Amino acid sequence: MNYRITDCRAHGPQELADAMNEAFSDYVTPLRMTEAKFVDFQRQRGFSGRHSFVALHEGKIAAFWFSGQADPNFGNRAYTLSVGTEPEHRRRGLSRRLLQAVIKAQQARQAGQAGQASGLQLEVITTNDRAVNAYEEFGFLRQRTLRVCNLTKENLEAAEPGRWIAEGLRLDALPADEDDYFETRPTPQNARTALLGLSPDVHLTGVREGGELLGWGAAYKDGAVAQIAVHKAHRRRGIGQALLRELRERTGADQLVFVNVDEEAAGLNRFLDRFGAEETLRQYEMWLELPAFSRLS
Repeated sequence: MNYRITDCRAHGPQELADAMNEAFSDYVTPLRMTEAKFVDFQRQRGFSGRHSFVALHEGKIAAFWFSGQADPNFGNRAYTLSVGTEPEHRRRGLSRRLLQAVIKAQQARQAGQAGQASGLQLEVITTNDRAVNAYEEFGFLRQRTLRVCNLTKENLEAAEPGRWIAEGLRLDALPADEDDYFETRPTPQNARTALLGLSPDVHLTGVREGGELLGWGAAYKDGAVAQIAVHKAHRRRGIGQALLRELRERTGADQLVFVNVDEEAAGLNRFLDRFGAEETLRQYEMWLELPAFSRLS
């Protein structure tokens, strides 16, 4: 079969959403991405049509590699939003060809500039051996392991807010320096840039005392929690519980979903487990340094 590799600037969100749905149609839980959800997906994860590529066969998308542009907040790495191939076009080397195109676009964009792209990063389900092995063959290396957990309505009702009252926040109320609030850094789909990308469609709430912001929580409209952050000097005082309950009220969701919780964030994991968080899967965060591109040529 003949394939033409092209970037995504001429392809609209409905066409790209359809390609994702087809690529993941044979999964245990098939993907059902509407155009509206795909637009949110693009906004949240920093989709760049110039840096994303598709493989076309007879005018139809057979495979894709969706990417953002190099982000200085992540060491000038570009985030991979999603990679997929329609079942009938698998095992034809399309992912390798698409990755080559993505990296060349990143290098061309940054050539001769101070902020040269340093590499790519992505997440992949730990039990998806075929995908993990493929990324490792491309030169990606595992960096950390991330949990995906659910907290049901029943779990959340056990969280007592105590004396704390959580209030609505604006994004510009969050501190510029977040180091004292996070044990480990959020992944790109949960970082400040993602909150900005989906603003104003983000539920953001915080707890203050004497004008000081002690902690905050951020959730997307579907009940996915992007951030729970409490200042290290004020942990284990019930602030996280107050934030949980407020996010539950604001989203109206039957459960809150925590995506990409670093397993090394010991305090946050203990907090989630205390309230009966159910782990549904784990993911590896993997990085590819651009000098490794020579292995693909």
